[in-house]
Amino acid sequence: TKLILLDSLLQEMPKHVSKGKFEARKRFKSADPCRLNNDLVSQSEKYLDLFKSVQDLEDSCVSFKKSPFNHCVLKNVLEPGFSSSLQNELSDLDLMEKNNDLYKFHQSRELNQENLPTLQSFRAMLMDQLKPILSKMTGIDLDEKLALFYGRYKRSDYLLCHDDELEGRRIAFILYLLPPWSEEDGGCLELFSTDEGGNPSNVSRKLVPSHNSLAFFEVSPVSFHQVSEVLSDKVRLSLGGWFHGANIDRPRRVSPPVESGFAFTDISEESFYSLVNPIYLDPQTQGDIQEKFEQSSEISLPSFFLPEKFEKVAEELKKIDLWQEDGPADRRRTSSIRDCAGLDPSIVQMFDFMRSEPLFLLLSNLTGLRLHPLAPEDTDDESNEDDRTEICPRWKGRIRRWTQGNYTLIRDDDLGQEEFALDARICFNISNWNSDMGGQTIYIARGEDEELITVEPENNSLNLVYRDKESLRFVKYVNSNINQNGEFHDIDFSYYE
Repeated sequence: TKLILLDSLLQEMPKHVSKGKFEARKRFKSADPCRLNNDLVSQSEKYLDLFKSVQDLEDSCVSFKKSPFNHCVLKNVLEPGFSSSLQNELSDLDLMEKNNDLYKFHQSRELNQENLPTLQSFRAMLMDQLKPILSKMTGIDLDEKLALFYGRYKRSDYLLCHDDELEGRRIAFILYLLPPWSEEDGGCLELFSTDEGGNPSNVSRKLVPSHNSLAFFEVSPVSFHQVSEVLSDKVRLSLGGWFHGANIDRPRRVSPPVESGFAFTDISEESFYSLVNPIYLDPQTQGDIQEKFEQSSEISLPSFFLPEKFEKVAEELKKIDLWQEDGPADRRRTSSIRDCAGLDPSIVQMFDFMRSEPLFLLLSNLTGLRLHPLAPEDTDDESNEDDRTEICPRWKGRIRRWTQGNYTLIRDDDLGQEEFALDARICFNISNWNSDMGGQTIYIARGEDEELITVEPENNSLNLVYRDKESLRFVKYVNSNINQNGEFHDIDFSYYE
């Protein structure tokens, strides 16, 4: 699970500038009590052990579905007047932008300590009225701990696939406070099916937000869900969080196998020199680039390929229609090709270039890394050439297509990012680009959210970044603004000493 990333949702929230104590006390006394839908309360015994039922249920109060995992929507939860007062009160809260590999939206700090009368009345309803009903429905014993947050999603905001598992969380819930909403507006709560390995496979149910409805489900190893990108100018407001209870044993998911690396391959001199910009073959230029790279561990090399070769590959990439969809969704959603057999010869030639022995040597000269046996060792002792350390340089690479909804995520158990590596990315078919579209390669320190390096997609610029064991990378979610550009492509390689 993404413990570090999800835990960040609970931390470092901005403080709300509260009213004076006297005024807050006065307002609290005048707040109307929050009452749960009376029909739901009066019929609560009807829903006893609902989550153990073998059938779905739909009536005036609840909509319960068993697939892809048990979830329920409570209808018309609050009295209309109270929900309006609550929404007005929440509109004064200070919200903090939450933006990393997993999500982009605005959120309040934890609300339990907010001295707002209508909110406090709502919280009391959750604990005194709703919690006992949810416990009866699910058969889960809940304690007195409640986490509560206010969230705001605007156009292009989202929350990607995750399971909500964190210590003590037993029931996740969300109350919607929003204008009339449709699936075309985005912002749906999407639930994933799981495969035989317990991994999220595909979205099998979409819950369209409805004002004054409350969706909830048991937090479990299969409770994978996401909030789809908001596609309209409407604002999606909600109060959500978790009811807590005793910790339960969770089965350990098996981490996916680490992708194998490959040795460099042969390529003809003619093919090599016909592709690369000759400026990067000049020893003086190589020395200057190496000096800059050793200072910052990253560099961008513009116009890396000769223009006619680059443009030919860019056009041929647009014609490919047989892409492999990569997952699972809590790790990545990309379209890629690892085997170029059958593709246009121009693409094959460039892919062969990226894994070729001459390029390994060129990258050694550009970066100072020892990616080829002929590259000098990083040592002050050059007295005995016979004592040179043997190396086994390797590569991993693919061609990728990027369009709306594509991304990669950081995972604590991603063994593929636990090696020192030189990452190389070159993009194609970039036009009308701006950073609001997503698609950047972002590097962070392990366990931190602060961005160390951000590399924007750029045509025919070879971006090189040295990644150590304490650095992680991801590609930012590509949002609907990409429609101004259209799909783009990249060739993405990692090289290992």
